[in-house]
Amino acid sequence: MNASSVVLVTASRLPNGMEDSAGLLDALHAQGVGAELRPWTDPNVAWQRFDRILLHAPWDYTEHIDRFDQWIDAADSGQLLNSARLTRWNADKRYLCALADQGIPIPRTVTVARGADARVEELTDRLGTGRLVVKSVIGAGGRRTWLMKDARAAVDFMTGEAGSAQGALLVQAYEPAVESEGEYSAVHFGGELSHVVRKIPARGEFRVQDHYGGQVQAVSTEAWMADFSAQLMASLPEPAAYARIDFVIGQEGTPLLMEAELIEPDLFLRYGKDAYTRFARFLAS
Repeated sequence: MNASSVVLVTASRLPNGMEDSAGLLDALHAQGVGAELRPWTDPNVAWQRFDRILLHAPWDYTEHIDRFDQWIDAADSGQLLNSARLTRWNADKRYLCALADQGIPIPRTVTVARGADARVEELTDRLGTGRLVVKSVIGAGGRRTWLMKDARAAVDFMTGEAGSAQGALLVQAYEPAVESEGEYSAVHFGGELSHVVRKIPARGEFRVQDHYGGQVQAVSTEAWMADFSAQLMASLPEPAAYARIDFVIGQEGTPLLMEAELIEPDLFLRYGKDAYTRFARFLAS
């Protein structure tokens, strides 16, 4: 069925969407598709009237995860581009461990069910003596993510009030390539790799997002990038209509998955050749 209407779901604080929004709306209109931006928190939207629902920039969902989960049930009658099941799976960062069990390489990782359970000896044995990254399992955009100098600092944080308030946590060995080379993002939609960008953090920063001063540049797609991201896409619990695969080069020279962004990723369409048009055609099909 061809779509005659598509809604780009955003956040209430982003009524005009994000950097890609205007270009994508224009491209959809050029395909003859009715398209509009709507915040997921708007109680007056009849979501069932749209043929396709794209989770475009609902970037506050992690702050209201239970409400967002209820909204998915209320809004979705099969129009979500990535299914409700896949969205819920991807909302908890422990999916990384599930992918690792399937052979996808990730940074060395330990899960901590609650901060009080953290132990210096375990983290040191499994992650080494260097810097560690602590992440809430519910979080996006680099938020609820902290860089610690070693296992002792990580445990002090997790067992303290701030860490305990986060619920379950991931602790990962820090990958220095984030600073030296940056993080790569491979964008897939319609079952194909569209383009790749490189995200470079600001000096002294380990998070690559633009609100932390990070910069983005388009890069040529190399065979190993296509192979790695294709392996990841094939390992998902079900096919994804769109995805952004974030990875770095590990210290042994192999790619390591940092995130598989399936809910509301910035797809960096503005960096891909004809990406607005190609994505609009996919959404319309």
